[in-house]
Amino acid sequence: MLQDRKTSAVSGSFILPKAKAEEIMGVPFSFKIRKKYRALRFSEQKVADILLKGGYNPGELTIEFLANEAKVSQPTVIRFAQAMGLGGFRELKTALIAEEALQGGKNPGGGEKISYDVTPEDKLVDVPLKVISTNIRQLENTLKNLSVYELMRAVQALAGAKRVLLAAAENSCAVAEDMATKLIYMGIDAVFYQDVYRQSVFACNLEEGDVAVGISYTGVSESTVNAVRIAKEAGAATIVITNYENVLINRYADILLCSGNEPFLYQNAIFSRCSQLAIVDMIYTGLLVLDYGRFSLNLETRSMIPDLFVKEEEN
Repeated sequence: MLQDRKTSAVSGSFILPKAKAEEIMGVPFSFKIRKKYRALRFSEQKVADILLKGGYNPGELTIEFLANEAKVSQPTVIRFAQAMGLGGFRELKTALIAEEALQGGKNPGGGEKISYDVTPEDKLVDVPLKVISTNIRQLENTLKNLSVYELMRAVQALAGAKRVLLAAAENSCAVAEDMATKLIYMGIDAVFYQDVYRQSVFACNLEEGDVAVGISYTGVSESTVNAVRIAKEAGAATIVITNYENVLINRYADILLCSGNEPFLYQNAIFSRCSQLAIVDMIYTGLLVLDYGRFSLNLETRSMIPDLFVKEEEN
């Protein structure tokens, strides 16, 4: 049977070890929950969902309340705490109280509710808060849902690719262009065409050893789905960056980078790029970590090209 930590003999309150307290105070606990979310058991994820939702007073939180809200057993709550690197419920409660203090009294995870809808009653002064808050929520959702294992596979596939095709349409084109540019600077032969017909034609020319990356927030963009399907049938490895797990394009994905499962306002325009660009930056950074010598040298060499043009013009 799982046992929780003992209380202090002096006051009956739990005393958190100094190292654990310093760790908790350094990084928001809700951030740690999102980071480890995918590795949790389904029952433990239910506990995580309640904590991330917020709307409770950490100081008054009880194991009975948390178990009832999550519809799990009390031992499951303790297992969740242990999965987060804590000794039991009391350390979990202390971590939540510590985060509340860091946030100036706002609930951990949830905090102040912010509307993501634009209404006729909104004022221009509200726009910065709405946009920034939505982008933060989108990035937190990406951290919670993205599989690190799939990200590693994507980085390894791109590092060894002979050629890379980027396929995207409409608002995802900006992300595809950014990714293609980053890959080219790193010495990876990547191409992106704004013309969706040319994307499919190029996909026909791919073969084993090549990689096709399809970027579609909704996962149902017809031209992007077709390009990824054609590339897969041609023998290329396929990577899909999307927001949803159960969508059409994922049928043709060898590697799936899913940024979340929550719809956002104007999902095909404003906020979709936030999580997509974050994933592209993860891939870019991952390539450097995977083979720093190779890719840092390539970046340095290609970054010198503008200077060469300037010198030629001066001469």
